[in-house]
Amino acid sequence: MSQPSDTGSVTTPFAETSPWRQPIGPNPSIDPNSAAMIEYVASEHAMYANLMEFGIPIFSEPRDTRVHDVDCVKLDWGICPFNGKPVFIPQGAEPNSGSDGALVTLHEPSGTIYEFWQAEEDGGQWSASWGAVNSLHGSGWGGSATGAGASRLAGVIRIGEIAAGHIPHALALQTNNACPTFRPPALKSDGTSLREDCIPHGARLQLDPALDLSALGLTPGELAVAIAMQRYGGYVMDVGGAPLSVSFELDTHAAPDSIGVTYEAAGFRGDYDAMENIPWELLRVLK
Repeated sequence: MSQPSDTGSVTTPFAETSPWRQPIGPNPSIDPNSAAMIEYVASEHAMYANLMEFGIPIFSEPRDTRVHDVDCVKLDWGICPFNGKPVFIPQGAEPNSGSDGALVTLHEPSGTIYEFWQAEEDGGQWSASWGAVNSLHGSGWGGSATGAGASRLAGVIRIGEIAAGHIPHALALQTNNACPTFRPPALKSDGTSLREDCIPHGARLQLDPALDLSALGLTPGELAVAIAMQRYGGYVMDVGGAPLSVSFELDTHAAPDSIGVTYEAAGFRGDYDAMENIPWELLRVLK
């Protein structure tokens, strides 16, 4: 039986009260250092779309019940979050090709999210450097699958959302200028930047809601992202290789070396599309 939308589902994860599902109210307070932080993140006039190499593969097969014992490689990090748990990994699941080796699997009957960092499979035995176990019906925060302690599923732009032209949640953002500090709802930080314009994990960025998007000639994909950034914004939740990037679901059915037909139809030109028609200099950091 499917869960009511307010308790989280495979297509709309997390409780309705989750920070990821909360729109930004009118007249929010602005961080006093917002201008400096945005000057840096918008310096390349881009918010790069992580569509392939660092796209997030999400696997959910309600009729598949296979489970695995998963070992953690980082033995000095504490107790492996998968210890003693039968971890659901459906047949055909694979991590992305990026250095993070990210993988998300969903066990629908229990509402459980298994999140892997640097996942590997060898002869049927799975391992990961680290990961987390979260609930589809929870807050979207918990564990160490991401630098800020956000669920690896949280904020990811889904293929179906691009097809529908509607993204009903805040976005998962990365920057190479993340501070070693954090603010709620983040739980921690793996940032290392000591610049005065660094951005804490958990900071929420918003595109100026007064901006008339209809006058910019945006592609359908850019428009969906821009509207979401005006209504919900995005949380800085990981360190990335660029001033600013955003997580998308990896199209696991796409042809080799292709981003997939849905993304192509929405106007994305390839991995790391800059979405440069959106005036990213009009972002602001909320207090």
